[in-house]
Amino acid sequence: MLATFGLERLESSLNAGAVGAAEVAEFLAQAQPGDMRTLARDGMPEALDCFHRRRMRGLEEPVGVANRSRPPHAMANPQFRQTRHADSV
Repeated sequence: MLATFGLERLESSLNAGAVGAAEVAEFLAQAQPGDMRTLARDGMPEALDCFHRRRMRGLEEPVGVANRSRPPHAMANPQFRQTRHADSV
């Protein structure tokens, strides 16, 4: 009997951080690449927190719209320099 109460208490503490199926479905339907990176790096609770904070700030951009204030080459990897001439090989 005592073990049952102990396990029930343990289970309730584990369920405190659980995420509902409706929240997961909403996240997956509206997530942007940054949200998916957060999900992979930090897990679902943190990804949902970031997702909800972004929506509350009203900064949500339509899916597939890139940041148009920077040209495409500005997002290139700075480790690799662009060649000055085409490789003739």
